[in-house]
Amino acid sequence: MTQPVFSILTVVDGPESPLIDLIESIREQTFPEWELIVVDESGTAQPVVDKYGDDRIRLAQSEAPGFGAGVNQAAGLATGEIHTVVRANHKLMPTFCERTHGVLQAHPGVDVVAVDAVGFTDAGETTPTTFRSEGGVTAEPGVDHPVTLAEFVAGSVLYYSAAIRAAAWNAAGGYATDVPTVEGLLLFARMLARGNDIRVLPEPLAGYRVPEDPAVFQVYQDSVQLAFTRIAELTDDPAVRSTALHKLSEIRFHQAMGRARQALSISDAKAARAQVRLALRERFSVKPAIIYTALTIAPSGLKLAQSAKKRLRPN
Repeated sequence: MTQPVFSILTVVDGPESPLIDLIESIREQTFPEWELIVVDESGTAQPVVDKYGDDRIRLAQSEAPGFGAGVNQAAGLATGEIHTVVRANHKLMPTFCERTHGVLQAHPGVDVVAVDAVGFTDAGETTPTTFRSEGGVTAEPGVDHPVTLAEFVAGSVLYYSAAIRAAAWNAAGGYATDVPTVEGLLLFARMLARGNDIRVLPEPLAGYRVPEDPAVFQVYQDSVQLAFTRIAELTDDPAVRSTALHKLSEIRFHQAMGRARQALSISDAKAARAQVRLALRERFSVKPAIIYTALTIAPSGLKLAQSAKKRLRPN
């Protein structure tokens, strides 16, 4: 095998079929100078890798549990000058390597080229919206615009599968191992705080599987709170810190309101009341206040609250 340019890093912790889809997407790359390093946490990857007989695909047994630890292990084995992380049930579009490599070649001072992504189902259907548009990005400044930490904290979401120069990856310390599902978010924040140059190529060059597992979403909510707590500590800029703390408060508000809705759906007035109270600590809102009052005044308030569950939608 010739020296790869891209080291694509993944961790397998479940069934083999999603890994097959990922490998197929990587083998379809129009830029062939890649290696795929698969860290196997589940014991299911060996037959899949053997099936292809492709010496660009390398397999390693997991040395520590968790996606972040597995990615770091894969990065330690990587020989390419560019790192790209992909979850085993996600994929890359055929021109991902070619397009991102072109940007890095044209801009030697750029450390990271992020891309957009689309959701896809098991049936192969894609979502009409992209990751960045779902995250609230309405205007794309283009690949010539360096992303700032302030923009990132304010909501310029970056998809985790990006082309990252290995030197920048190593200098930033790789993935955190205690923020499952948002490891990339925290890595990008650390890079921006360090002064790394991150650009966005606003093309849907990656794909993520939908719908998301509800259990994974719960882990995500908890992890993103921890991530934004750390992001607020990365900078001395009062405006950026204020934005990060405000974002953290909003995350806590929405999480509490979601849990309140879940509690109401099973007629648990006590739990619903506790969650609405937590939400009101983060941000006063009339509708949650009304529901909290109804749940506090009398048990009969539960029926009123249940009939008005839609009012728990954040405003």
